[in-house]
Amino acid sequence: MIFRPSRRLLTLPRLVLLVLLMALGLLIHTAWPFLFYPATTLSFDIPAPRPSTVQDGNLAGVAEVDITPAIGLPKFGYSAWARSADGFRTRLKARAFYLHGAGQTPMALVQLDLGAGSLPLQYAVAERIAAATDIPAHALSLLVTHTHSGPGQYLGSDFYNVFGSQSPGFDPVLFDFLAKRISQAVIEAYRTRRPARFASGQSEVWGLTRNRSLGAWARNHRLPEQQWTEERALEAINPRMSQLRIDLMADDGRYYPAGALTLFSIHGTAIPAFTHPYHADVWHWLAQGIEPAGKPLPWRFVHGTVQATHGDNNPAWTAGLRGDREARRIGTALGEQANTLFHQLGHELRDDLHTAVASRELDLLKLDEEQRHGLCQRPIIGAAVAGAANGDEVFPISYLPYLKEGWPRTVFTDGCQGVKQWMLSKLQLALAPARYPHRALFQVLRINDLVLVALPWEITLESGNRIRAAVSATLPDPGWTVAISSLANGYFGYATTEAEYGAQYYEGGHTLYGPHTVDFLSAQSARLSNDLFQQGNQNQHPGQATFVLRSHRYWPEPPPERTWSRQWQGEARYMTGDATHEPYWRWRFRGEPAAALPLHLPLMAVVDEASGKVLVDDDSGDLQLLLVEDQGVDGALYEVRWHTPSKPGHPGDRALHILAGAAPRLVSPIF
Repeated sequence: MIFRPSRRLLTLPRLVLLVLLMALGLLIHTAWPFLFYPATTLSFDIPAPRPSTVQDGNLAGVAEVDITPAIGLPKFGYSAWARSADGFRTRLKARAFYLHGAGQTPMALVQLDLGAGSLPLQYAVAERIAAATDIPAHALSLLVTHTHSGPGQYLGSDFYNVFGSQSPGFDPVLFDFLAKRISQAVIEAYRTRRPARFASGQSEVWGLTRNRSLGAWARNHRLPEQQWTEERALEAINPRMSQLRIDLMADDGRYYPAGALTLFSIHGTAIPAFTHPYHADVWHWLAQGIEPAGKPLPWRFVHGTVQATHGDNNPAWTAGLRGDREARRIGTALGEQANTLFHQLGHELRDDLHTAVASRELDLLKLDEEQRHGLCQRPIIGAAVAGAANGDEVFPISYLPYLKEGWPRTVFTDGCQGVKQWMLSKLQLALAPARYPHRALFQVLRINDLVLVALPWEITLESGNRIRAAVSATLPDPGWTVAISSLANGYFGYATTEAEYGAQYYEGGHTLYGPHTVDFLSAQSARLSNDLFQQGNQNQHPGQATFVLRSHRYWPEPPPERTWSRQWQGEARYMTGDATHEPYWRWRFRGEPAAALPLHLPLMAVVDEASGKVLVDDDSGDLQLLLVEDQGVDGALYEVRWHTPSKPGHPGDRALHILAGAAPRLVSPIF
């Protein structure tokens, strides 16, 4: 007898059953956090701030604090393709800018090296600073870089706390850490306020960004496919770099540069998915780019850099070289552009400061039809989101029909979501609309002739052009600079034009509230701007709110309090790097457990032992810390890398210092 394998295993019914079982497994995996994770309730009742005492003169203050969280947290931006943090390559920062014109509403603009804003975080910071500052809640704006290598799990909706990172759930400990650290930055900026001078302006930057979804953008202008060239991709970007410069009066009565806030449109994705360390991406190098000229400053200069209309604008990395080298190259080049603009603005500084703030919180699930401007009644995520954005494709998922870009629905398109292919089809209706983001804070902030529109959406190039035009039409004269900042104070996915939505690329699939989202944003932003300039300051920030979020703790439990020991593991080694990673010196040491290592505090420095001079510290972006192995209460093995052009044989008496903390200072042998 000859044995023949049964062909019944390949029958259609069995294949259908297999697909159904896989779908059921995916559904259970998706639903699990919503059904079984405990709920954390956040309740806020923001008190009135301190009375303002400024009647004459104009004041400003700047401050910077580190917000790098603990090792081991999930990261936001690449969703399932993200990896938990094993340390940091560059630190994450909060940079606060306090502005107060005489007799006007004080405001605070805060730059965050985070993937997105968070409405409960805005409430938490406003509540914490009320007793210590004169900043009202509606005049606090949290602006972000949208790095894809920062933490998740602090957002204002279950949907993005579950699906924005590779692991689900809101982390109350991370949230409290961020709220505390950001509040410290704002309070410090307020505490150190001084008489100030201001200037704002714009320049154009080309060649460092490209449009990643050219086919969708081209639909706005009906460009044929033969014109979808790489040259066109480099042109279909927002080249505007907008900047606010602040100089403060020192004790000697002279003004010195103190800070700058720069807006630019570039995704924080030069560091790709599947990487582990925290990283501010190109924004770190951009923030370090300004070099104030002249005498030594009486304070530390602070440069905050935030997102503009970046939705379809990626870093223009060299094909095949995406990673640390390209992030530094692109970020450094942007920093040089910011530095040039900063020094140009030095000739335009003025003493007067005219500020005004309009804030309006809207619940998208409760708006009447007149206010919706075509916005869908409930949010729906598109299947194209699973296929990922151009440049972030993952085989085979990104290439499957229904999931890949450019696969719009062709039948049953008469519903509000139009051509969008629904992820999980009608099963998505099982997720209540309130689980998605639905409370949005709109802000229009005037600083002299700069009008900043802060929105919690990722705004594409053409969407930004339309919102900007709508706001500009409400202004008293044509001499204003209008800048839009994406992802401020919250996260609602993308905002694409109706034409871009029709292509159902990643951005269109991720436009939750349908094809008329930009119509809604344009109308509401213009309405708020008109109210501001016609009626004065608008405070429609409720001040009271409750958020109920499905939660899971990822922040590590603190180990027992004790003094840990540290020991070097071998000698320093020089690594030559590769096409995407720079050369570096490498050390390994055993020390305290990862849970005992506070990444937001200074940890490392390379010191010239002969002079005692610090050659480089871990604030520079050149010193990297990685967890190699965590043994819990028995300690952990770490690796330190000094990314430097210095090669073996470099003369000098250099040593690496691991600074004192939960363990005594550790000094390496001379290298």
